[in-house]
Amino acid sequence: MGGFVRVKTWVKSIPVLGPVARKIWKIWNPPPPGRSSPQVQSPPSMGAAASKLTSLKYDKAYYDEHVEGGLDYLGHGYWQTSYGLMVSEATLQRSYEAPFVIDAGCACGSILQGFRRTGLYAGVLGIDLSEYMINLGREHFGFGDKELVAGSITAIPAPDNSVSLVHSAQVLEHIPPEMTDAILQEFYRVLRPGGRAFLCLDAIRHGETKQMYTCDPTHCNIQPIGFWTEKMQNHGLLFDIEAYNHFVRSERGPTEGLNQSFFCHYPYWSVWTLIKT
Repeated sequence: MGGFVRVKTWVKSIPVLGPVARKIWKIWNPPPPGRSSPQVQSPPSMGAAASKLTSLKYDKAYYDEHVEGGLDYLGHGYWQTSYGLMVSEATLQRSYEAPFVIDAGCACGSILQGFRRTGLYAGVLGIDLSEYMINLGREHFGFGDKELVAGSITAIPAPDNSVSLVHSAQVLEHIPPEMTDAILQEFYRVLRPGGRAFLCLDAIRHGETKQMYTCDPTHCNIQPIGFWTEKMQNHGLLFDIEAYNHFVRSERGPTEGLNQSFFCHYPYWSVWTLIKT
């Protein structure tokens, strides 16, 4: 599978804006005349509400704070279904025999449910450190105990070379820096040769400061984009131009009836599409 290059310090990706910058973005990018800003289920960023977060443990209090801030980890609808299709298509999952997806840091499994509903996968597996959210997800979505697992993403319960897609969204910035290498090595271990990863996280662009991303007290691993790119590369995960092109050109978006793709709707996302060498 072609379409990847070795990138040393840069990747075309834009991180989540801080509260002040996000207000400026909305001023620069108002909704079309006569249309209010679209309401999107389970938005990937809480904006100014993040400044009210206090919980340092991924327990009921953490879940409840996020629900109050507008992010319900049990939320599922058009957003998650469309997102699951977009990521699956961007990473060419139809080209793999018996594709298998892992969502690393899956919370309650709402995005994993989006992947499952594509009908593409022979198997799905979500893993999260929060036993509370895993139990919520099993009850709400009907996942079995082998599909939604409480545990560390440094020890994913999957065989070597078994997975066609590793997905992780807004997770790695929550992981202590000393665990970064172990996690990326685990992603490499479970991926098949030629398997792909789709990783989205908060990272610092040139000219930005770390403080823009520390409203959430669990954001303990805010790093420059170049740091993450080099780390991924050092663990055999190379930037995959073919998948990235599919991502930016995808017409699938978060809001039904609104002709705006995920890439256009969330210009502040930092996304790495990767392939195992």
